Amino acid sequence: PPPPPSREERLSQLLACGLRHAVAKEDYTLVERLTKAYVLALRGLVELTAVAGVYAVRSSASVETWYEVSHNTCTCQDYVKRHTPEKAYRCKHIWAVMMHTRLNEQDGL
Repeated sequence: PPPPPSREERLSQLLACGLRHAVAKEDYTLVERLTKAYVLALRGLVELTAVAGVYAVRSSASVETWYEVSHNTCTCQDYVKRHTPEKAYRCKHIWAVMMHTRLNEQDGL
């Protein structure tokens, strides 16, 4: 039998699935966020903190900056600016955490 897909291959499959949905909705800003989230997850820039359910995700613009992501909220300016109670918004950091956690679930972690 063939070897199971690597973590990178499974991450690429997650990205491809998300991109298909985003393109079908003609949501090209989502395409961009998903692609950036993929890079964050691929580079290992998503870390679980000491607090259960809270992740730290490094900024793609500044290596010294980390954002806190928990329960589909993020401390980045993009999330703060675009999220409203009426319209849920997922920034690239939230998408990166979702990809990271999906991979960990598949790995049984």
